Amino acid sequence: MDSAQRGGDGGSVTSRFRTRNDDLFVRRRELQVRLAALRAEVDAGTADAGAELALRRAEREFEDLTHEIVIVNYGLVRRYASMFTSKSSEHREDFESAGKVGLMWAISSYDPARGPFSSWAFKPIQREVLRAVRDADHPNLNLGDFEKRPVILEAERAFLEDAGPDAPTDHADIARRADVTEAQVRRVLDPPGLDSLQAPPKGQGEGVVPWEERLADPSRALEDEVLLRLSLRAVTDRGLPSLDAREQYVLTRRFGLDGEPEQSLRGIGEQLGLSREGVRQIQQKALAKLDQTIADAV
Repeated sequence: MDSAQRGGDGGSVTSRFRTRNDDLFVRRRELQVRLAALRAEVDAGTADAGAELALRRAEREFEDLTHEIVIVNYGLVRRYASMFTSKSSEHREDFESAGKVGLMWAISSYDPARGPFSSWAFKPIQREVLRAVRDADHPNLNLGDFEKRPVILEAERAFLEDAGPDAPTDHADIARRADVTEAQVRRVLDPPGLDSLQAPPKGQGEGVVPWEERLADPSRALEDEVLLRLSLRAVTDRGLPSLDAREQYVLTRRFGLDGEPEQSLRGIGEQLGLSREGVRQIQQKALAKLDQTIADAV
């Protein structure tokens, strides 16, 4: 399952791996209960300085424990990402970063009653890695079509074996073999082309327009940056209820919402084991979730 499970006595190693995960998630659940009680006390205004300090310590302990769970289970991410980087390591960091996003989601949503954590985590890790692979290698396919691509290509090979290599493509036959829609078969086998960023806009002659001149400026205006920080601090006292633990962590570190110095995307990425771009995407997703909360608070 991961590096912790390799060894001569595979069964006992696997058992120890599961036992360690079970212990970690028991501790995590106990911390969640303690955090909920401390936060309720602080929100009710009945907490003294000692309780507020205990809350901060518990939050740090919770973050450290989550990081430990990530380290223990990171082999799940490496193993799945390696399926797409066995011949080249060109996208290894991006694929592993995407897989870690899935791992974090699995940690935050895991229900021990559903079975071993490794089984629970497989789907979210797979989803995020496949999305990253699609974005890197097949950006002109939507994620649903990309996930069906292997079975469609296999159905196409079976069709050609039966009909002959020179037979015209029968999209309906391939769709039946792959148990997908004919439209999906057409999109996978005849994907729409992507215009080059260097291509001139239609109707504007043959001159090449540099891609950087055709992209919107992603940087925020100074006024927007100030308002964003004020708005985030305005909702901090009410908590960030629409965010998961990973999103709260990124926003808190990025904008210094806990009173600590603001951190760069790269610095947060080093703490989480994510690329700078991976942290930026989490930040943008979290800010989008908070739009309505911020609007209600200001």
